Amino acid sequence: MSPTSTRPGPGTLRYRIRKARQRATRRAAVRFGARYIRYVGRKCTATELGAEHRRSLEAQGPVLIALWHGRSAAAAPFFGQEQTAVLVSSSEDGNVATTILGQLGYEIIRGSSSKGGVRALRQMIATLESGKHVAITPDGPRGPMHSMSPGLAFLSRATGTPVLPVGVGFDRALSLGSWDHYTVPKPGAHLVVSYQEPFLVPRKASPEELVAASSEIRLRIRAAEREAFAHLGREPDWSDWAPEEELPHGGEQKR
Repeated sequence: MSPTSTRPGPGTLRYRIRKARQRATRRAAVRFGARYIRYVGRKCTATELGAEHRRSLEAQGPVLIALWHGRSAAAAPFFGQEQTAVLVSSSEDGNVATTILGQLGYEIIRGSSSKGGVRALRQMIATLESGKHVAITPDGPRGPMHSMSPGLAFLSRATGTPVLPVGVGFDRALSLGSWDHYTVPKPGAHLVVSYQEPFLVPRKASPEELVAASSEIRLRIRAAEREAFAHLGREPDWSDWAPEEELPHGGEQKR
């Protein structure tokens, strides 16, 4: 199981320090994030595994790209910005991500299961109908890490769009110590992206089958990450604390 810690309460010195660090990190990310991701993309060695899955899907039409919330920066250089929209939460961290991804050229769709979900769903359907891909982090915006929002499977069923499970591995990266183990590759790192076999949720899937589909997509994203790290001769950086069992989505994971 993942380690837990007691969070400092509002008004305490530890709480004020933690909030100050968060504000400083967000300001730095807004100012330098897009430039840094472009720089890393130029300086890193990149390897793609299972690229035939991606090519086959993209030849047929739009795709739902599924990856973990903590890998969004690492995966950004691998996808065509003009052809991809990204679902970003309506949160403070989402504001930062919107700025960075917008500067990189991605279309942004704001919303989550807890805020703006219906509007975001309509936008995603319209985006897919226009021929663009949509990237979703199903454990965002609050976790727990590697939990599954039901929205991804629902969207696949509603639109007939296949899900492409994506995992990212690397040999050198900075970890921000957040609930999602958010990682930013270092310049010169070897980045490996693994694409697993696509998954299409049938249009007549029952509520129980939707739950099973979400679990299967989760397993495939985790398998993709294991494959990506194994290519580098490493264990995934979450293998010692991210739970194997699926946790209920929507509550922040404690560390």
